[in-house]
Amino acid sequence: MTKILVPQPIPEAAAELLQELGEVTIYPHVDRQIPRAELLEAVRDKNILYAVGEVPYDAELIEAATELKFIAAMHASAKFVDFAAATAKGVPVAGIPSVGLAKTTAEFTFALLMSTAWRLPEADTFLREGRWQQNQSMAFMGTRLYGKTLVIVGMGKIGQLIARKAAACDMHIIYTKRTRLSTAEEIAIGSAEYRAIEDLFMEADFIALTPMLTKETKGLVNDQLISMMKPSAILINTSRGPVLDEVALEKALREKRIRGAALDVYQTEVPEPNPGPIEGLKTLPNVILTPHMGSAARETREEMALRTVQNIKRFIAGERPFDVFNPEVYGEAAIKDDRIG
Repeated sequence: MTKILVPQPIPEAAAELLQELGEVTIYPHVDRQIPRAELLEAVRDKNILYAVGEVPYDAELIEAATELKFIAAMHASAKFVDFAAATAKGVPVAGIPSVGLAKTTAEFTFALLMSTAWRLPEADTFLREGRWQQNQSMAFMGTRLYGKTLVIVGMGKIGQLIARKAAACDMHIIYTKRTRLSTAEEIAIGSAEYRAIEDLFMEADFIALTPMLTKETKGLVNDQLISMMKPSAILINTSRGPVLDEVALEKALREKRIRGAALDVYQTEVPEPNPGPIEGLKTLPNVILTPHMGSAARETREEMALRTVQNIKRFIAGERPFDVFNPEVYGEAAIKDDRIG
C-alpha cells in the first residue's frame, strides 16, 4: 500500500479522499510545526510526501526518504522544496495553479486596504475600551477611497484583480511592472496608467505591493522610496516580506511621515524562529499585522488541498501529475523561474 505523509492538518474533504489512496499519516497539530527530528524519521518509509510552505523539504530530508517516489505541493511555486535534490533522485515535484489563490489574495489585500483606510482595528479597540463619546467628533477619522490614487507595484494576476476592485470604488490606478501591459489590458482593469516607480510613490494615496520576490525586487521598497510618499499615504504588503524594508517603514510611521500600513508578510517568517514583523511595528496603532493569511479562505484552502490530492491520485494511477516543477524527470527541459520565494 502506498504510504503518504502530510506534515500538518489539511481540510477534511481532502484528508478523506487521501485516505482512499493509501496509508496516510497526518501530523495532527495546528499550533506547532512538526519537529525536525520527528519529520526526518517520519519520511523514511513514505512513498509520497504532501508538501506545505511551512515545512521545508531540503536535500537532507529528501535523502532520508529512502522509498520516496513523488512530492505533491499545496503551493504555486514550492520554493521550500529542493527541486535539484528531488530531480537527482528521479522524484517529480508537482504543485497547484494559482488562479483561485490570486483571486483570494487580491480580495484579502483589498480588505487590508479598506481596513487601514477606515482604521477598523483601531475603531474596534476604541469602542471596546469605552472611549466612544461622540458620533461626529474629530477624534476618530479615517479616509475614503473614491477619488484617491492607488499604486500597484507588480501588475500580475493579483495586481490586476486588485485594480478591478479599486476601479469599482472610483479610484485612480497607476502601476509599475517589468513589462508594461497593453493598452487594451490597461483599459480593461480600470484605465490603469503606467509610471516609473519613483513617480508612483510620489503620487500615491495607497500603495499595494504585489510583485514576485526576485533578485530585483528584494529590498525594492526602501527608505528612499518610502521617503517619497505623501504624509497621508498608506502602504499594503501582501507579496513577500523581503520586498519591503521594515526598519524604514517603522521609522516613517513613527515619525508620522505616512498615515499607515498593513502587512501580511515579513522578512522573518515560519519556519524561522520568532516569525513576524520587527518589534517596533507591533507597538504602532496605525499598522495592521496579520500572519501571512492571504489565502486563508476556507473555500480556497479546500480547493488547494483537493487539487494536491488529485495530483497524488494521478501519480498513483500512473498518470502524469499536473503542474510539474521539475519536468527534467520526464526527460524535458527545465522550467525557467527567477522567483526566490
